[in-house]
Amino acid sequence: MCIKHLILLSFLFFGINARTQRLEFLGQMNLFDTIQLNQNTPILPRLNAQKPMLRDRIIPVFDLGLRYNPSFSGKSCAGFLWDIQHSKWFLRLGGGGGINTLLPAGFVQNGISLVESKNSIINVRPVIRLGFTPSNYLSAQIGFDQNFYGDGYRSLFLSDAGQPYPFTSIRLNIGPVTYQAMGMYLNSSGSQHKYSINHYLHLCLKKHVRLALFEAVIFNSGDALSNRSFEPAYLNPFMIIRPVEYSTGSGDNILLGGEFSIYVKNSTWYGQLVIDDILMKALLQQEKYWGNKLGGQVGWKHLTKKKNYSVHLRTELNIVRPYTYSHIGNQLSYTVNQHVLAHPKGANFWEIFSRIDLISKRWGAMAELAAGQKGNGAPFGGDILAPYTLRPEDYNIRLLQGLKTNQLNIRIQGIRMLKQWYNTQIFVEISGTYLRESVNTHFHCSPIIGIRSAIWNDYRF
Repeated sequence: MCIKHLILLSFLFFGINARTQRLEFLGQMNLFDTIQLNQNTPILPRLNAQKPMLRDRIIPVFDLGLRYNPSFSGKSCAGFLWDIQHSKWFLRLGGGGGINTLLPAGFVQNGISLVESKNSIINVRPVIRLGFTPSNYLSAQIGFDQNFYGDGYRSLFLSDAGQPYPFTSIRLNIGPVTYQAMGMYLNSSGSQHKYSINHYLHLCLKKHVRLALFEAVIFNSGDALSNRSFEPAYLNPFMIIRPVEYSTGSGDNILLGGEFSIYVKNSTWYGQLVIDDILMKALLQQEKYWGNKLGGQVGWKHLTKKKNYSVHLRTELNIVRPYTYSHIGNQLSYTVNQHVLAHPKGANFWEIFSRIDLISKRWGAMAELAAGQKGNGAPFGGDILAPYTLRPEDYNIRLLQGLKTNQLNIRIQGIRMLKQWYNTQIFVEISGTYLRESVNTHFHCSPIIGIRSAIWNDYRF
């Protein structure tokens, strides 16, 4: 079936079945799907057991677009989400599926690819999330979805820019302290099965400062070196991962991180530091050791509300050294089905991202600018799927080593809100990409028109 037929059928189906309700769970403000540290959403949000929430709704999902560059191509994705919410439990069930012919540039694939050809991909994005909150101090979830840690547009801990995965989590909330333990099944390859366990400890200091600690381990069963089975010691939600990993002698992939958020009036200063591995002696002596696998983020965002509109501003810097998130092979890399779990650019890069949103009740406008550089080439630490054993040397490892690529992305978008369709948006967009690799230079600029549901984050680059 061609794209225009899918678009027509989607409009007819959802135009008949849509009901007028307000969708509160938008983008990173999603109450259950993300962990957002901001002033508008509580940290590690959960259902309020003291206030009954009885609601059953079906939310239509659109992501339809037509692009010209230099010929016409498009994306057609449609589906639904069924939310059942009660005072102590909730269920989200549904998803979407469709065809994307915007390759190689265009919309980020946030689903599971079923059929791939030279010019198109058929993919689906199933979603299921079941949560239970017996009290204000405890909540648990299980599902097949994505999760997000942090206050930024990007996350160096866990992002929602890749593919969904099976997960389960438990959260404890005691006064200013919130703690979450999450387990994820990431993929399988033959007899090997890949898992991740992460812990997130968050502390509110008075009203304006929040601090957090993060740790994660990537491990598998039946690895080729030790042929060991699943490691049950990681299932203890209250242990510290690094000592357990060291005591078992496993050599799994461990990540540690710290995070801060400072709130001043309508502004937020935030940042993250992720440590994949570190040798302090080499770091202090500035020896550029390959094993100092680090990444950092610092950002600022501001919200101004006027009578009839609001303005959102954001500027963010991300830097990740070579070989961060990688390991001796893909089975221990920080990925899910060939997609990065953190920043979509992986490692060996720096990026500055800025965005401004102007939003009224019915209309909106947005402009984005992302500029950065990345060092490519499997031996040089830019490809986190490649083994770090391919490195050319142990010392003199520099940021952007390898084939250096300069990239500039610009996106300008106008939006018309359709509130009767759960905040569905009709948008018109101009998107431009400048890419320079060695002596080769590429520039693409194309208009896009489409309709989408503002439920998930809209990553394009």
